[in-house]
Parts: sequence; structure tokens; C-alpha cells
Amino acid sequence: MNRRELAFYDAAAEHDTAQELMGDEILASIARDLVAEVQKKLKPDWIAREPVRAGLRSAIKRLLARHGYPPDRRAEAVKLVLKQMEHFADEWATTGMPDI
Repeated sequence: MNRRELAFYDAAAEHDTAQELMGDEILASIARDLVAEVQKKLKPDWIAREPVRAGLRSAIKRLLARHGYPPDRRAEAVKLVLKQMEHFADEWATTGMPDI
């Protein structure tokens, strides 16, 4: 797992319930899918544009549901994923999302 995937894995695995129910392999798959989804949808000014953020939130929710992420934990997971994206926003907006 690269650094980006690990950051999103940590966000998805934040809740013990999710980790217990889903296991490491499914959470790793979610992390890889999250990175791919973000790469497709990320725009340079995403952090300032609510329509772009809303689209990312919807995509994250759909991805978590598709993987069977616990429904009672999805809202918090979406928040954590967006927080991870904000953490990396400057780097991704200026240099793209290189594989590291």
C-alpha cells in the first residue's frame, strides 16, 4: 500500500466496528478505490468549491456502501476521508497525485 492508500485506509479503519466486521483486505480495497475515485474527481480548486466537495462526498458514500461499510459508521468515515483529502490538498493540487 502506498502512502495515499494508507492514509485512506486509516480513515476507513478508524472505527473498531468497521475493522472487526470488514477485515484488513476489504478495508485495503476500499482505500485503493478511494484513491482511484479521488484521482478521477479531484479538481485544483476542490477545497473551495462546494459542488466539487459535494460530488466527492457522494462518490465516497457510494463507494463505502458498495463495499458494505457499516451504515452507522459511514457519515464519520466520509468526514475522515475528506479530512485526509484536505491534508493532502496542497500537494495534490500543485504536483498531482504521484505514486509513492
